[in-house]
Amino acid sequence: MKVEILEKMENPLLGRTELKFKVDHTGAPTPRRLDVRSQLSAILGVGEDLVVIEKITSSHGRQVASGIARVYGSKERLEKIEPKYLLRRVPSKGEQTEKSSEEQKTEKLEPTKEGEAKPESK
Repeated sequence: MKVEILEKMENPLLGRTELKFKVDHTGAPTPRRLDVRSQLSAILGVGEDLVVIEKITSSHGRQVASGIARVYGSKERLEKIEPKYLLRRVPSKGEQTEKSSEEQKTEKLEPTKEGEAKPESK
């Protein structure tokens, strides 16, 4: 996966940088937001918790996705401006470990037997 920044615009009023990017994902499905966020933060030299991916779209039949991201100067500014649903789409590292342990607990539960087939009566 190769990430390339196409356009970079500073927005001093909101204290953020707005990005348009392109992801080349030849031979792989459209990349996850978490993976793109970590790549963008590495390129820009900022923390992953300051990067928000608004959208990633991939054209049919092409191995290239494009998207929009925003990079904030501080965590407080990010939480004040960004909609909550965007923040929930990519959980922070602490939330990921909690969620994975919850998922493991639900996997251990046995499925209910309500859907079993009943013999037909004539």
